[in-house]
Amino acid sequence: MVTTKNNSKNASYAKFKKGSYFFIAPYGTTLPTDNKTELDTAFKNMGFMGDGGFTFSNSSSTNTGRDANGDAIATSAGEVEKTMQCVFRELKADGLKVVYGQDNVTDAEGVLTVHDKGPNAEVYSAVIEALLADGRKDRKVIPQVVPNQLGNETMSYTELVGKDMTFAVLLDAGLGDYYVDYIDSTETSAGGE
Repeated sequence: MVTTKNNSKNASYAKFKKGSYFFIAPYGTTLPTDNKTELDTAFKNMGFMGDGGFTFSNSSSTNTGRDANGDAIATSAGEVEKTMQCVFRELKADGLKVVYGQDNVTDAEGVLTVHDKGPNAEVYSAVIEALLADGRKDRKVIPQVVPNQLGNETMSYTELVGKDMTFAVLLDAGLGDYYVDYIDSTETSAGGE
């Protein structure tokens, strides 16, 4: 049967899971395959993120083949680039190690020491735990991310300290995905009906 009416329950703002919502682990860590299973212990909580949440950017190109008259006769997909941008608001070792590199951050004897040597090129996996309207879960799994673009760092009495980071999102060769979302449905039940 074809659905003939729009359903406002399928339109939603995103909030994030209370207490922790952005997790990163070394690439190769076992990824979740639903939105209920506990995350592998290798996933570390990145702490508070900026109030802008997460921005997922997409760009792609198309290659167009033309004949001798200049008419388009075929097209194919060209380059694809995907990124994820967020602002780290919590200054803690696990998050700073992702921003600046595992070997560039230490936490010893009550002092966090951070060596800024430019963008980190390490490959990670990430999970974002969001809540949609009516408490529906949306777990976004990102198999491969590289925190390769440092943005602005804010230090001011009028704004929380923040470290802006853009991650390159890579196509995972094993899964064939850039992202996998596990979203509670409004149209089927958990029993598979």
